[in-house]
Amino acid sequence: MVTIKDVAAEAQVSFQLAAAVLNNKKYARASEATRKKIMDASKKLGYVPNVSARILRGDASKVLGVLIDSRAPETMYRILAEIELAADVLGYRILTAQAHDDPEKLLQSYYALKQNGVDGIISFSHDYSQFGYHLDQRLRDDPKIVLVLNSDKKQNISAVDIDLKNGVVAAVEHLRSQGYQKTALLLPSKDLNELPQGCRRRLDGFRQGCPEGEVLLLKSPAAEISVMEEEFRSLIREALIPGGFDSVIALNDLTALVLMNQLLAENIRIPQEFGVVGCDDLAIGLCHPVKLTTLHYDRKAIAESALKMLLDKIAGKPDIIRMDHPVTLISRASTAKTERKS
Repeated sequence: MVTIKDVAAEAQVSFQLAAAVLNNKKYARASEATRKKIMDASKKLGYVPNVSARILRGDASKVLGVLIDSRAPETMYRILAEIELAADVLGYRILTAQAHDDPEKLLQSYYALKQNGVDGIISFSHDYSQFGYHLDQRLRDDPKIVLVLNSDKKQNISAVDIDLKNGVVAAVEHLRSQGYQKTALLLPSKDLNELPQGCRRRLDGFRQGCPEGEVLLLKSPAAEISVMEEEFRSLIREALIPGGFDSVIALNDLTALVLMNQLLAENIRIPQEFGVVGCDDLAIGLCHPVKLTTLHYDRKAIAESALKMLLDKIAGKPDIIRMDHPVTLISRASTAKTERKS
């Protein structure tokens, strides 16, 4: 196993200087050229810091824990990737703990992360309202934790979120401006009283922008594509067409694209007869023959905000901070009804 002594010998510096530089000590007095020699030697030899030894010395582990559902939406993993990139620049590593729809297992993973000496924790998976389980309530007393997306504003805990409510309001206004008359909001739930926070914000925005609009509940939003296709065929034939709907605001881009394919299979023209709005602005929305109108938010900015917030907490700043990043509508062909007519 490569040690700091090996790195020091390779870089031809003292053990003390190599240790100070590799451990990011403020008292490390070394020129940029010397620091580079040490870091190059570390990479060449494959040196890996002994986190346990750091913790026993009372030093920071330089490891951040992340709680995330193993089947979380793609956009969450993209934000996590941005967090990892930004953390790496600052000398931090990421340790993730995952479980699917099992908040109790995630809670046990949280305890495991703490026992392994992580400096702080970022949680993507904390709201399981559909199960009547609110993991954020169990985590709120931790002074070094930050929630990302779908946080309950009533909880006294630091969080970085997106303004989905006003995003949906903007989507409704856009559809009206394009001449669509009757819009449905698609949500994944069996009961409107058990909506996760992200869906609840969508619903609040929809009711504000479209009080007369209807909410259609999906049974299998996260199921296999074939199952979603079957459900959407039934939705079109039994609800959208008989109900006179001419537009939909979908849960996310994937849901929107599967619906669009089924609408086209039913010979319903997009956007002339039906408009569709997605959410998350994934690249796949540009690959469909009818490019998808979607709600966009800056994933990199969200990641940087969450990381800065957590590092401030690690540095001893106890303030509870909540930050909502803006959501903007990107208009594309799937709602260009007016433009197509002209």
